[in-house]
Amino acid sequence: MILGLDVGGTQTDAVLIDEGRVVAAAKTPTTEDLLETLRIAIENTLGDVEPGEMMRMAFSTTMATNAIVEDRLDEAGMIVSSGPGMDPEWFCVGPSYHVVDGCLDHQGLEAKPLDRPAVMEAADAMLREGIEVIGVVSKFSVRNPLHELQAADWVKTSFSHVALGHHVSGALNFPRRIATTYLNAALYRLHQKFSSALTHILNEKGLFGPRYLLKPDGGTIDLDKSIRWPAQTAQSGPAASVMGALALDRCDGVTLVLDVGGTTTDMSVVIDGTPLLKPLGIRLGPYRTLIRSLLTHSLGIGGDSEVRMEQDGRLKIGPVRKGRPAALGGPAPTPTDAMITLDLLDAGDKNAARTAMEQVGGAMGWDVAFTAERVLQGMAETIAETARAFVYDINAQPVYTIHEVLADRRVEPTSILIIGGPAPQIAGYISRALGLPSRFPRHYGVANAVGAAVARVTSEITLQADTQRGTVVIPEAELENSINNRFTMEQAIALGRSVLCREAEGMGAGGEGSEISIAEKQTFNMIRGYSMTGRNIRLKMGITPGLIPEWKRR
Repeated sequence: MILGLDVGGTQTDAVLIDEGRVVAAAKTPTTEDLLETLRIAIENTLGDVEPGEMMRMAFSTTMATNAIVEDRLDEAGMIVSSGPGMDPEWFCVGPSYHVVDGCLDHQGLEAKPLDRPAVMEAADAMLREGIEVIGVVSKFSVRNPLHELQAADWVKTSFSHVALGHHVSGALNFPRRIATTYLNAALYRLHQKFSSALTHILNEKGLFGPRYLLKPDGGTIDLDKSIRWPAQTAQSGPAASVMGALALDRCDGVTLVLDVGGTTTDMSVVIDGTPLLKPLGIRLGPYRTLIRSLLTHSLGIGGDSEVRMEQDGRLKIGPVRKGRPAALGGPAPTPTDAMITLDLLDAGDKNAARTAMEQVGGAMGWDVAFTAERVLQGMAETIAETARAFVYDINAQPVYTIHEVLADRRVEPTSILIIGGPAPQIAGYISRALGLPSRFPRHYGVANAVGAAVARVTSEITLQADTQRGTVVIPEAELENSINNRFTMEQAIALGRSVLCREAEGMGAGGEGSEISIAEKQTFNMIRGYSMTGRNIRLKMGITPGLIPEWKRR
């Protein structure tokens, strides 16, 4: 049996899967009491199932994303040392940002030792400001983490957590590495709280099987190991939407996937069952990161969004959510109230829903049915307008799937797959707004929990070999080996595959098998004085996101 659980801003969804099919599902309101929310969700789903029957548990959450968007990050300090080129002061982030002397060159050789007194002075300044978590970044640390490791060793006893830049990714991008390391520090305690609460409840229920957390790239990682990369939990919810769509529908042709929740609508595009990817890193709020992610977009409109009439007579839906629908005791009219008014949804107090619609349309002389119809049309038109812009942006840049780059192919959706609680009620409206056929799969209401439950473990490595220097480095695995000047790309691929599979096993991969994709493969000859002095080999490869075989066999 497999337990899947998705902690959303409005609802926490949970599913129980047995022999490749969903046998139980539950929706629980997400409250500030995270422990109680998780406890109720799991109890409502598992019933009298024996804990020992659980072979796998996987989870997704929007907590990190919400903290970034709502600017609820912990105060985190940064210590940054530079190298040739860009001034690190340009990329200042957080409340306490300190640049110190010390330099590695592009090959990872030390050009200037790290200034220990400056590092300690920065640490003292942050402690005086009450900062408890910090990030440390050195330019070219993926070629040599020496300076980051030194700084961390000098200050580690003063802070509860030190996030290191070379742990983020093996890709070179100094500004994105600084931003991602900052997020790993600023989200550390939030993620630790979530992980601890989840672990507490699972232990309380006797559920000691393997535990995984969904990442933005649609793969999973061992829950305990995820604490090293808290920022990886951001966009976990939208990734669950994509994986849930793949699990519940074939997604033939070019499918626009819309996950309509209580607070947001998440959108993505799947081409013949293959999701699109943002390989270089996603933007989270104001932060450009090195976090590989499925290509998704979130719109601040959902079933519980506030509906109001502007002074100029325009109907406004979202992005604010003030609470539950009026029919369920909430403070403001919502699209859910419109659905209840039109008898599309049987829930709550219909009189309260009608009163809410009268509150919206009364000033315009609209009756409640007309108002409710206009609300759902407006919601669908807003989603459609954003979806068109999303597809336009996809076509304005190279299109990456989890397998390859699509050259000279224009992405044009041929159908819409709608998931989320109000999928049946809103599907027709969205279909008309976009002029495309729509459908919703079985278990549409808990698709995210299904997606988290059946996504396989993924991992990514970046290999950089320098035959002149005689080293090969894989930062994600903290590996640096000696090589001779005859080291080839074929040897690099073989080494990369071996390390990648070992890393995946360390992240919790079992016997599900792995499909490996090569995202980047380059060889450069190094010339000095008209003679070749060596080769620089760069390789990026990863385990392709997909579904575990236990689900495929259903």
